[in-house]
Amino acid sequence: MVDINELRGISSSEDKKQKELSEKEKKKQEVIEKGLERARPDLKGPQKEKAKEILNRVIDGENLPVDKNVEDFAFMVANSLQTIENEVAPKNEYFYWIEDTKKIIHDMTDGDITEEDINRREDFLTNLDDRETEMRVYMALYAASNSSKAKERLEFLQLKLARLQQLRSAILASTKNRAEAEAERQAKEEEKRIALEYQRMLEEEQRREALYPDADYKASLLLAQNLIALAAVDEMSKANQLRRQRYQEFLARRGDDFRFMNRIAPSQDVTDAYAKHLEMVNLVKVANTSQNHGRFNEEEQIKRDVCGAVLEYRRRGKDVPEKILYKLGVKSFVPDYSMSEEILQKNMQTQSKSDVIKRINELRGRQTSSIAPKSINKDRIHSFDMNRYIALRSREANSMA
Repeated sequence: MVDINELRGISSSEDKKQKELSEKEKKKQEVIEKGLERARPDLKGPQKEKAKEILNRVIDGENLPVDKNVEDFAFMVANSLQTIENEVAPKNEYFYWIEDTKKIIHDMTDGDITEEDINRREDFLTNLDDRETEMRVYMALYAASNSSKAKERLEFLQLKLARLQQLRSAILASTKNRAEAEAERQAKEEEKRIALEYQRMLEEEQRREALYPDADYKASLLLAQNLIALAAVDEMSKANQLRRQRYQEFLARRGDDFRFMNRIAPSQDVTDAYAKHLEMVNLVKVANTSQNHGRFNEEEQIKRDVCGAVLEYRRRGKDVPEKILYKLGVKSFVPDYSMSEEILQKNMQTQSKSDVIKRINELRGRQTSSIAPKSINKDRIHSFDMNRYIALRSREANSMA
């Protein structure tokens, strides 16, 4: 049967994404409507539509003029929504999420995936998505207010949403979606390893205090390693294609999680977690880059192996020299402005800002141009024994087998 979306130039994944966005928007409007009914039942007709417009602009992160009335209104609606939630939701909702997540991961990776297992997985993820949409609305409205009570509630919601996203990520990363499960009922060894990592994380879940724990990051690294391994396969089966697509969607989804948190409740924890995620995504992209339609030449194969080795070092908590990341193209050479401002104050009359920045970068051994002299690149290459790096990784993999 001909797929009409393919004829229109729309992939099934793009179509699915559009459908999900449409459903989220519908859910968001339902939440706004519910909040308005509770907070301002007196608003009718044009007044109510105007109020909806203001709330939508606040939630979407538009820069509205500073207005105490808007702040108070946003807080009032968010407060009314949380009042409804407290009336109908159990206090220990989060702990129910943990137990459900553990059961779903177990049932989807125990070697016998049933239709009931698949339905439970899909229904639970839908429920988490709905709760996330609600919480995003609350958070955006509280973020618009400067009151201490709003900041306190925003901090609580940030932690709860981060946990929700981590639990959802555990399921998305370690279990097959409906299409995969119906095509192949058995979990692959790589998938079982990822599931085991997330199960360990869940066992420690109730004792964790960090907003973005290291266990969650390390589990994501294992998934990224599998994506790089899939890049080495010349001809992938349908099952592997679906798995690769799920992993890629997982990374994209996590990126969206971090971007939202960074916009609504920015903090050093969020910044650090997002930076680590971006590095991981960039390593996967570099490892999957081929100049010859999927056929890797020798240099590209070496680069792919090094990307995998960097991920393994991150998993083991070992440092990776930044020059390796620069060489791979995962990081770019950028001037450091933190020190340059201080020096400029002392040398404003004799040096330009660009000259000072250039000098600082030279002293720190940094490259100030994307096109470096060959001698510099050669020195950087010789400071890292790539063949030894790959040999050590291979030896470690064999010892673990």
